[in-house]
Amino acid sequence: MYLAKVIGKVVSVVKHDAYQKRKLLLVQLVDPQTLEPRGRSAIAVDYVGAGEGDIVIVGAGPGVAREVFKLDCAPIRELIMGIVDRVDVEEGEGR
Repeated sequence: MYLAKVIGKVVSVVKHDAYQKRKLLLVQLVDPQTLEPRGRSAIAVDYVGAGEGDIVIVGAGPGVAREVFKLDCAPIRELIMGIVDRVDVEEGEGR
C-alpha cells in the first residue's frame, strides 16, 4: 500500500468487465510526511469515489483485488481503497 494524489482521469471506451462502472484514475506517489509528489505515477481502479486532488490509499500488487474486494479474476494491479482525511506523523516516526 502507498499514499498517492489523484492527478487526473483515464478514459477508456473499451475495457475489461472488471472495470465496468468504475473510474480509472491517474495517481502519483506522495511523501507520507509532506504529501508532496515523489516518484512514479500509475493508473488505479477507483472503488471509493475519489476525485482529482484527493490523497488516497492505493493497494498495489497482483493479489490486491482478490484479497480486499474478493475479485478473483480481475486484472487489477493498483486499486484505490480509501480517501485520506489527514496524516499524523509524530516526530521521529517513519524514518
